[in-house]
Amino acid sequence: MEKPSVTIDLAPHLHDFIYNEFNTDRKMDGVLVNTVSDIGKMIEAMITISDRPPRVALKDSPIKLYLPIQNWNHRILAENFIFIPDWKQKQLQEYIEATYRIRIREYFVAGYEKGYKQDKIIRAFLFAYNIKNNAVNYDAIKKFDYRNRKKIIKQVDQDIQLSLFK
Repeated sequence: MEKPSVTIDLAPHLHDFIYNEFNTDRKMDGVLVNTVSDIGKMIEAMITISDRPPRVALKDSPIKLYLPIQNWNHRILAENFIFIPDWKQKQLQEYIEATYRIRIREYFVAGYEKGYKQDKIIRAFLFAYNIKNNAVNYDAIKKFDYRNRKKIIKQVDQDIQLSLFK
């Protein structure tokens, strides 16, 4: 029996992240999803089942997700057409992007706490998550850190201003 799969549209910078999250070799034609991680649980929750083949639009950045077969879903997945509708794909894309940003933030917090420079933290993150180290990915992470630090400084400033009036 062939493993059930769905294809979703996902931003290219998240492809490497997803492969790393599920510890899947890049040589495979898709990602082996498991329900141990929160992303895997979210993917499984977004699956829609139909008795007819769905009309699926062509995708800009497709990625194939091989779904976990469990004792309660093996018949459902084998005997029906499975897909993730566009509106659920949008939710899934936003969830994966948010998880990606949380990982970046955690990496920077830990790196700055240890006294590392921004460049070293970015390169370490790209290496750890097996993300292509190119100008686009590097600059995107750098901008995210810059905006996050700016937000933190603004919050600290507001806290100080409020404490002056107490």
